[in-house]
Amino acid sequence: MLLSRGGYGGGMQQVRTFTSSVLEPYERGAEFGALHRGEITRNVAAYRRLFAACATEPFDVGVWSDRAWRTISDLAPAAADEIRGIADGAGLPVAEVAALNARTELLAIADPSGVDECSTVVSLPAGGVPVAVQTWDWYDAMADGWLHWTIPYPDGRVVSTVTEYGVLAKIGVSSSGLGVLFNMLHHTNDAAATDGTGVLGFPVHLLSRLVLETASGVGEAVATAKSVSTSASTSLTLVDPEGGAVSVELFPGGPGLVEATGGVLARTNHFLSDEGREGCLAATIGPGSQIRRTKILAALGPGVPGSADEIIDVMRDHAEVGGICAHPDRSMERVLQHATLATVAIDTAQRSLQVTAGGPCASSLRPSSRT
Repeated sequence: MLLSRGGYGGGMQQVRTFTSSVLEPYERGAEFGALHRGEITRNVAAYRRLFAACATEPFDVGVWSDRAWRTISDLAPAAADEIRGIADGAGLPVAEVAALNARTELLAIADPSGVDECSTVVSLPAGGVPVAVQTWDWYDAMADGWLHWTIPYPDGRVVSTVTEYGVLAKIGVSSSGLGVLFNMLHHTNDAAATDGTGVLGFPVHLLSRLVLETASGVGEAVATAKSVSTSASTSLTLVDPEGGAVSVELFPGGPGLVEATGGVLARTNHFLSDEGREGCLAATIGPGSQIRRTKILAALGPGVPGSADEIIDVMRDHAEVGGICAHPDRSMERVLQHATLATVAIDTAQRSLQVTAGGPCASSLRPSSRT
């Protein structure tokens, strides 16, 4: 199923969707890999280029890919089965698909500073259903490397996720109504976590998939997030239909928890918790993260948004510094350019994702699937 969306400047973009037809991890992965061989192969090549372009020190992609596969095999055997299936289906070495799933961890080693990235807002209107919206900002070279994937399970559960080809999850919602939003963070402990050891922590993209698969609400999801050790920093913002909402700031030595204030939880790419704030590296990237969060909160004012449209209106901002809706300069090399690749709203009551290809300025918010 392909859904058209209006793009910045009048162009048209599409949300690519896929629903798995098999239920067991290896078989599901093999089906996905065979049907998306070209897209996964291109993502592997794109991330190899990105690792090389970002690396501040010598970085052997092959060595770290092998380490990623060993880590996943040891810490997440069910995920490893699915990754092995994807690799077999796509005709790729399994370590290359493992590297996609550990791309946050590998980028933290190659380039500890990182880039400006996503903006997330969760609103908890009194007596209403939680509203959750995220922009997914990433490298423009990956603009064609993602989809909306729906994943059924043998017991009737369903997970719906916006993710990259070959990566098991990112932003998503489950048939239990648990929603997960995803913001990269950077902490001084990230580099120290692997210095001299070569040991990676639990990949944060696989943690997103794990909580979507297993948690029935925010409390269980937080417990799962606290049960693993990470080597790269990320915030998983969790929301459920009962009004639970918390941002779990994952970092080596963490986590820290951030709750809503005045019915709103807004986050970008700097640490907000007491636990993570001291080692935050956002300032080494620039002022954008602070500017975006301050701008969002000021635009929302004292009210609590009751719809995704109200939040998206605030996100239609194209400031040169601290812009929430980002578009690349097409006259420049794409590999290190940053853009808003997707805008996603989570409806926890309907167990659905509403997905726009591109930034908030392109959003029409028609549902693309329901779990």
